[in-house]
Amino acid sequence: MSEPQGGADPTQFRCMAVEDGDDFVINGEKWFSSNARFASFLIVMAVTDPDASAHGRASMIVVPTDTPGVEIIRNVGVGDEPPGHGTHAYVRYTDVRVPKQNLLGPRGQGFAVAQTRLGGGRVHHAMRTVGQIKRAFDMMCQRALSRTTKGEMLADKQMVQEKIADSWIEMEAFRLLVLRTAWRIDQFNDYLKVRKDIAAIKTMMPKVYHDVVSRCIQIHGALGVSNELPLSGMLMGSYVMGIADGPTEVHKVTIARQVLRDYEASETLFPDYTLPNRRAAALALLGHEIEREVEAW
Repeated sequence: MSEPQGGADPTQFRCMAVEDGDDFVINGEKWFSSNARFASFLIVMAVTDPDASAHGRASMIVVPTDTPGVEIIRNVGVGDEPPGHGTHAYVRYTDVRVPKQNLLGPRGQGFAVAQTRLGGGRVHHAMRTVGQIKRAFDMMCQRALSRTTKGEMLADKQMVQEKIADSWIEMEAFRLLVLRTAWRIDQFNDYLKVRKDIAAIKTMMPKVYHDVVSRCIQIHGALGVSNELPLSGMLMGSYVMGIADGPTEVHKVTIARQVLRDYEASETLFPDYTLPNRRAAALALLGHEIEREVEAW
């Protein structure tokens, strides 16, 4: 999906697929096409209807990697992966011709097709991240019970105990939110009805992952930052989770918009929940009862 200038905003995509007889001719570039170097085909999100609405301009098209005009400019690695080991391709398409039957889903519905996949994909990311967080947490606890400094175990030091307590609370809260989201997906069988929930776990995931792994590194000291433990890679993975399948900021906007749909604006200058307005509302509702009690007294 992503393009060098477009990033997470599909309305900025420039890669075009133009009709020519029974074919589409594709021209443009794509960025971070994961595993393209190993794939036999690619799924390209290209603009087929430039005059349509912002989210109805693009279509998904299957493109075999051996099609003339498909060029992997370079394979990009993540973090400190050595040169030649990157698996995220920067791809250029130059007059790439494929039959119209390679269209994946309805024309102009590339964004909808992508969101269908991404909804489930974000949940899968969160599920796997729960496992990674638990792995780091287990390492942290074992280290705290195994290492002695200044006459006592790390586990007996209150600042270490704080790290363990904070990590457990965050890990369990995240795990339960993921479970609740999966349950709601099963209940509704409609990703649109759980957009807020999916966005929430996507937003929570990189922070909890980062924080727990960071504490684990700190408790392991020099060993924690060495290449003899997987923690450095896991820390980089936490940043990846904040970017992959949509950056955290985009999902926070989704959450806020979805939440605000359940509320209405106040029609008065001062909100109805201010004390004077609440008193006035109470008197309007129960004032006659108060008067009756006063008269009876």
